Amino acid sequence: MNGVNKTKNIAVVDNSVSVLMLIKQMMSRLGYENVTCFSCPQEALKEINYDISRFDAVFTNLGMPDIDGMCVIRELGKMSYRGAVCIISDLENRVTELAAEIAKLQWVYLLGSIAKPITLEALGDILTKLHKIEDKIECQTSALSRDALMRCIINDQVLPYYQPKVNLISRRVESVEVLARIDDGVRPVIYPSCFIPTAIKYDLVDLITTAIAEKTASDMEKLSEIFSEDVEVSINLSAKQLDDLNVPQRLEGLFRNKKVQRSRITVEITEESSLSSPEQLESLNRFRMQGFGVSLDDFGTGFANFQHLRYLPFTEVKVDRSLVSKIHADHFSQAILRSLVDFSAETGCRVVAEGVELEEEFEYLATHYPSIYAQGYFICKPRHIGELKSWYQQWKMKHTVVAL
Repeated sequence: MNGVNKTKNIAVVDNSVSVLMLIKQMMSRLGYENVTCFSCPQEALKEINYDISRFDAVFTNLGMPDIDGMCVIRELGKMSYRGAVCIISDLENRVTELAAEIAKLQWVYLLGSIAKPITLEALGDILTKLHKIEDKIECQTSALSRDALMRCIINDQVLPYYQPKVNLISRRVESVEVLARIDDGVRPVIYPSCFIPTAIKYDLVDLITTAIAEKTASDMEKLSEIFSEDVEVSINLSAKQLDDLNVPQRLEGLFRNKKVQRSRITVEITEESSLSSPEQLESLNRFRMQGFGVSLDDFGTGFANFQHLRYLPFTEVKVDRSLVSKIHADHFSQAILRSLVDFSAETGCRVVAEGVELEEEFEYLATHYPSIYAQGYFICKPRHIGELKSWYQQWKMKHTVVAL
């Protein structure tokens, strides 16, 4: 990590004084001196809440008595902490992984987890990630108010950013996911963690979805020029939005008016709750009847299972980052993905591994599961359409296209 600015302020929370001393010594060896240790979680939360921007990262032990790491994470979420969080644990992987998923639900940016006994190498890897959070933490500003969000919508400041999905055989981009961003011309680009909770609270999600869909439809010609004339686009909808039976018809009319083939549009259903209501299932079926693709996002994080895939008309399933992370060394995740690939071959449902951040992950997937697609920061972070052409030219220069 030579040349890296190591002035980050870090809080470490662990009920073991000896562990705190060890971590502080290791961080010092790695060049980090601004480390504050707390053996009392209550005291740590009090200090963090007193100055919410003081600490760039919080490292918390998961298995503490009275107030454990999950409580710490929950409280950080409540106070809208915008730094990074790292879980320290000596518990089994599945417990740690579930805690990680809980952290995501608290709108906390999870840097990763470290298993005990802690090694200098593992700690160094996590601290290296800390210096990339300017690109990955979705927002460093406070949440937008309802009025501020309405102004952004009215002023046409809600923009689509595109993240490619790569065919692992050809290394070509065959699909892109659309992600909402706000650019008000004053602050840095505003990410979803700063406005989606407000949109949900005040029932503004449909307005944002419509704004993004309209701009995406207008961008289709340019996207075709950059990638190919049949490149597909995925737009996110929450399961709750499917309760509105008019949503499929509105999107169908929007793309029809823009002369965009529905076969090029996939609706990604975020797996925030189980798809179960008659309205949700009817909307899902209607999207397929109209010719849209339908994708199940975040497979592996909670409610989704193979029953969903077997009995619902999904054309794509996206494997969550929690199963993709270090898959080259995780036999459990390999088994899950292998089952999905077998299912894909049987049904024709495309599999996408999302959250690919390491070259080792990418190469493992390309070697062992070449029939799937990959998406993540190793390939490309979400970009404005004006940045996609130059990125794709560089990508194609670095990755030889395999002749079929």
